[in-house]
Amino acid sequence: MTPRDGEIEHFLAGTDWAGAERRRLAGDASNRRYERLQGGPGGVPVVLMDAPPERGEDVRPFIAVAEWLASQGLSAPQILARDIDRGLLILEDLGDAVYARILDRD
Repeated sequence: MTPRDGEIEHFLAGTDWAGAERRRLAGDASNRRYERLQGGPGGVPVVLMDAPPERGEDVRPFIAVAEWLASQGLSAPQILARDIDRGLLILEDLGDAVYARILDRD
């Protein structure tokens, strides 16, 4: 286990997703990584965003945009738990439907 894995486990221990099954998801072009967590409240999956500050990541802009979108009545993933200093968020899982694939299918 890496030190970062220990930070993630410590964060999760203080949430409703302590002990949840973790499965890695495809990342993006940043230093962030994502995991789907299964085994929390109601069995509904959520997404862990791991945005390490030591690698130049900052979750505050993501939080600000998500909160602004929601305040405007627009869709944004709900932030269910956060540790801003460690760059960790638990987000509503919006599923696997990728816009380009939906357009191709329909």
